[in-house]
Amino acid sequence: MQYTRDQVLQLAPDDASAKAGQQLANHAKWVTKSMHSKALWGDCQGSGKTPYITIIDLQNIAFKCSCPSRKFPCKHGLGLLLLYSQQSDVFTKSEELPQHVSEWLNKREGKEAAKELKETGPPDEAAQAKRIAAREKKVDAGIEELRLWIKDAVRTGIMNVPQNSYRFSQNITARMVDAQAGGLANQLRQIHNIHFYEEGWHRALIKRLSGIYLITEAFRHIDMLPQEMAKEIQTLIGWITTKEEVLQGTPVRDTWVVLSVSVTEDQNLSTEKIWLYSLTEKRFALLLHFYAASQIPQHFLFPGLHIEADVVFFPGLTPLRALIKEQRTVPATGIQIEADHSVQSVYHKITAQLAQNPFAEQIPFLLNNVQVTFRDKTWLLYDHDKQGFAIANPEEACWRILAFTRGKAFSCFGIYENEQFSIHTLWSPDKTYFIK
Repeated sequence: MQYTRDQVLQLAPDDASAKAGQQLANHAKWVTKSMHSKALWGDCQGSGKTPYITIIDLQNIAFKCSCPSRKFPCKHGLGLLLLYSQQSDVFTKSEELPQHVSEWLNKREGKEAAKELKETGPPDEAAQAKRIAAREKKVDAGIEELRLWIKDAVRTGIMNVPQNSYRFSQNITARMVDAQAGGLANQLRQIHNIHFYEEGWHRALIKRLSGIYLITEAFRHIDMLPQEMAKEIQTLIGWITTKEEVLQGTPVRDTWVVLSVSVTEDQNLSTEKIWLYSLTEKRFALLLHFYAASQIPQHFLFPGLHIEADVVFFPGLTPLRALIKEQRTVPATGIQIEADHSVQSVYHKITAQLAQNPFAEQIPFLLNNVQVTFRDKTWLLYDHDKQGFAIANPEEACWRILAFTRGKAFSCFGIYENEQFSIHTLWSPDKTYFIK
């Protein structure tokens, strides 16, 4: 797999690391540098006597370095991969992997012979049933409190909510956490994202409250629901499908394109969203990763990367969230996806998906041959029939989109969320732009 300079720089944890990595993309900085179809490795001479030993897994991009840096990837890993992307001919080709490289790769693949397996006994079914019953009792009690709270909020009126928006749902959110209904707690936290001093906040708040109430109503009748709907409701309440359970599902094997990578931070927790699209099956997948403040990503997927992968979806009405079971990178040819040319077709798909799953929070879409313009203080995306919609990207991002496209037609990937459209990636036949 040959990577471009821009793709490598996408992996940098910050601008300083990107700059330092570019300085090390010089063959004179490396005492040794070797390549194999599976990996790169090299020794970079630092300020001390002993060179830093750097290894890169080329099949499932990952880095290892003996330097003391706490950044990941470090400047040495970035420098070695940048050098490879720009001057692969300066690397010594090797038919075999040295021991320290093969050991690291085997460990990553879970094939280390000396790996100690944790022995676990058979599950205690009686204890498990008791725990499930206890949790269901907690959830039931919490839901009844939540329903009463919503009724009280609507009955007493919402006009004073903007003056006390944070405290409005603070106590009931904490109560949902205590009731082990974490999904409902997350739904309540979304109230904080409402712009209470902008026109239309009443509608946004009532929609959120009514949506939560609808979830609780569905849960009260969950035994009457189809299996997929019941699973969707359980997930929205807070029941978690384990990774092991998901991986037992039937995988979708295809060539997948990484369309977008974004990270949001909430206090000490970072949430990473990675959107994929399968070229044959023509379906989307969303990978979600959660990291505490001190954690680092366990993968390196970046926009534009193509992977051959077995992707397994979480159960639900309209499966979207997924896990990668197995993967390997393949030569990228840029993002070139055939999609709809009509804004009207996007509206039809959104309507169809919401009819199938009224609880869908995010609906991805692709469009070809569209343009962006600024009109009446609003940024618009429109098609060849002059049909369009407002886009909710920040103004600076919108100007960058206009500069990238120079007012010409382009293709894009975006998300419909909270009744708003946002663009994440756009491309033309010869270049691609990722909106961070």
